[in-house]
Amino acid sequence: MVNKTGMNLLIRNIEKAKDSCQAERVFVGIEATGHHYEDIVRILTDKGYSVHIINPASTHEERKQHLTYTKTDDIDLYLIAEVLIGNKATNAKLANGDYKRLQQLTRARRSEINKRSSIKQEIRTIHDQIWREYQGFSQLEDGKVKTKHIFSDFWGKGSLYLLTHFPHASQILDLGEFGLRQLSKEHNLKIRKTTIEKILFAAGESVSKPIEDLSSELFILKQKLKDYEWLTRNIEAYELEIERIFIKTEGLLLLTVPGIGLVTAAEIYCEMGDLSHYTKASQIIKKAGTNPTIKQSGQGDGFYGRISKQGNANLRRAVYNAGKSLCAHNTALKPFYTRLKEKGKKTKKIYIAMGNKFIKIAFSMLKNHSPFQYEDQDYSYEKEVMKKLTLPLTA
Repeated sequence: MVNKTGMNLLIRNIEKAKDSCQAERVFVGIEATGHHYEDIVRILTDKGYSVHIINPASTHEERKQHLTYTKTDDIDLYLIAEVLIGNKATNAKLANGDYKRLQQLTRARRSEINKRSSIKQEIRTIHDQIWREYQGFSQLEDGKVKTKHIFSDFWGKGSLYLLTHFPHASQILDLGEFGLRQLSKEHNLKIRKTTIEKILFAAGESVSKPIEDLSSELFILKQKLKDYEWLTRNIEAYELEIERIFIKTEGLLLLTVPGIGLVTAAEIYCEMGDLSHYTKASQIIKKAGTNPTIKQSGQGDGFYGRISKQGNANLRRAVYNAGKSLCAHNTALKPFYTRLKEKGKKTKKIYIAMGNKFIKIAFSMLKNHSPFQYEDQDYSYEKEVMKKLTLPLTA
């Protein structure tokens, strides 16, 4: 029971065991599941115990090594002890202050992003039953069938407007070229002439059911589009609140890195936590679980295998996203990407490697209170920061 009675009972039993074993010091291991463990960690730490947080992935690996696939409380206790003995746990460093607030907000935003992704899939599925050619139609070119997309961004303003108000091919044909141009002008949809031509072609080629036979599908589409709009506004509200808190922290330095956006910077900053607890960047990489594991057999030196994943899943995702963005948008780090590419490394591994490199850069920047260093005449770290913000910076 995570309440006063339960915690008092736990502490009494710990002290009883300590006296029975004549132990000089007590190490407490606790598996990080859900959020209820945080209260236990906080209370035991306040009582002076050395508390170590254990990632469930670590006990899972211990279970595999012991070839036991049974899960009971007794076995779990034994495995937690093994993790503590093997020094595979992290000391209790629960986030607080701005770190905690940003963690809550960025994780909540991520949850909304996941919900919206699910809604997107549902919208595509239901609209496919209404007018499938809208999402892409086939054309024969040079004897080969090629798929053509009407909009480069299916979720852009123009596409969403037509999905909402003119979701059926017959409605598009009724509008015609002139009607589509008028709509684009009146609502600032910026639909190009080539796009209008593709829309009309796709509508003319449609073999969908008549609109009068699709009443339930059209109703569902309408409701899902409302859900999508609501989630999008909700995500924007989260991002504004994240920015409001983040710009007051030293994490703002991370925005001086080209290719690192506000949300990714906030996620990295809050999930790394207070860096006074760490002496080197490799500790943060291990915390993320993006450190490669070493595979060895026989007399060889071994090789680096998959990442350990025995760390903070939220930080690990942020590291991957940061690496992916840097590979595409940071010219200063482009040589690193090119070097790995030429060695034949797979794309996802390169993203992880680049993300780990960014952790090293971020660690140094935050420890030394300095912006990103890039000798390029077109680069200004002040301008780099300002273009990523919507709120004014206050002294």
